Amino acid sequence: MKSRIRYFFLILLLSLPKLADAQEAAAAAPFAPADWTYHFQTTWFPMYHGTFRELYAGNPGAGSLQDWDELNSSTTATLFLGGRLWNNGALYFNLESSAGSGFSNVTGIAGFPNGEIYRVSDVGVKVIVNRLYFRQVFGLGGDQEEIQDDQNQLAESADVSRVTLVAGKFALKDFFDQNAYSADPRSQFSNWALCADGAWDYPADLQGYDWGLYLELNQKDWALRLSSVLENAVPNSSDMDLDIAKANGNTVEFEYRYQLSSHPGKARLLLFRDDADMGNYAQALALAAGTGELPNVDDTHHYRAKWGFELNGEQELGGGLGAFARLGWQDGNQETWTYTAIDETAQAGFLLSGNRWGRPGDQLGLGFAVNGLAASHQAYYEAGGVDFDLGDGQLNYAPEVDFEAFYNFHPIKEIGISPDFQYFWNPGYNQDRGPVAVYGLRCHLEL
Repeated sequence: MKSRIRYFFLILLLSLPKLADAQEAAAAAPFAPADWTYHFQTTWFPMYHGTFRELYAGNPGAGSLQDWDELNSSTTATLFLGGRLWNNGALYFNLESSAGSGFSNVTGIAGFPNGEIYRVSDVGVKVIVNRLYFRQVFGLGGDQEEIQDDQNQLAESADVSRVTLVAGKFALKDFFDQNAYSADPRSQFSNWALCADGAWDYPADLQGYDWGLYLELNQKDWALRLSSVLENAVPNSSDMDLDIAKANGNTVEFEYRYQLSSHPGKARLLLFRDDADMGNYAQALALAAGTGELPNVDDTHHYRAKWGFELNGEQELGGGLGAFARLGWQDGNQETWTYTAIDETAQAGFLLSGNRWGRPGDQLGLGFAVNGLAASHQAYYEAGGVDFDLGDGQLNYAPEVDFEAFYNFHPIKEIGISPDFQYFWNPGYNQDRGPVAVYGLRCHLEL
């Protein structure tokens, strides 16, 4: 861990002399379209949980959160590059290194506390090309808007009415399930059931990325988004199934923008369908019945579909206060495939700017999520079944309730230091274990 601390602060110290000059230059410069964009981020996130109540030991290392002290951390560094190829056409390339480990090999809690890395069960440093995609924008005429330079976004003027096509490697979360107050685990909520819709089992490799196509139609007051991407060959892996006629993930989202007493808000409806060689919990229970063996969902793999939906809302309330809420559901009879064991979820919270106490760059966040399982999924764990992220050997079922509070302190704009506290009732849906308190300190540099 000491080496990761040195790594983070070395980058921080090397960057500090340039930060003030860059900030002043960006503020003074008039808007102008650009042919290049380059950004960088690094995040170090140590987390700790202590001992907690348990009525039996569970399966440490298989599907249970360990009931003894754990201190783990994750570290990432990402280089974001983009360049214009021709009018309205651009290529984006990201290179990311990551290292770290999650509690108990990233098992035992459905709303896992560290969303900064998709899965951090390997302490070794990994370097990957996490994004490599082409984007073409087709303007449809009418009013234009200025789009500021950002990560994977060239500064450009674009028609408000436009069609955008993306092809290559990206994260579905880059485009879908966005929310102004709860979508970025590097600066906002980190819990998996708060930074995203936990019931959206979205296709992705181990690092959270996938290959495919994305299409968006944007209008002044609404947007329609579609995507089709590869599916995993086996759950929770980076092996992708190239039989795209049988294995594919498809997502559609409609977004509506409105004003409520002059305060902007957005409402979104997301639908998804995953077709993959996945198992079925009810079939696994039926196969194991009367044999004395534990059910194993891997024994029931067959090409089948699961689907689900999400309602996602955000509302500015004034005075630097914004609220968010999500409702999500998926067909939990089919095996958890890539994200986490949540079949239904409800979440809500708020983000408050530090304007009220003279620190406009700071943010205070509070959020709750209540997560649940489908009946056959619950029965599978009760019978001793295990999958890649849950399974205590037995189960006294109750909904998992997650709470997160953080304060994001910015000594300067580019640096965020966030004390983070999370509390879990019925971790892994088990009334016989917990509650569990998790403490974290997220350190983030963004250029």
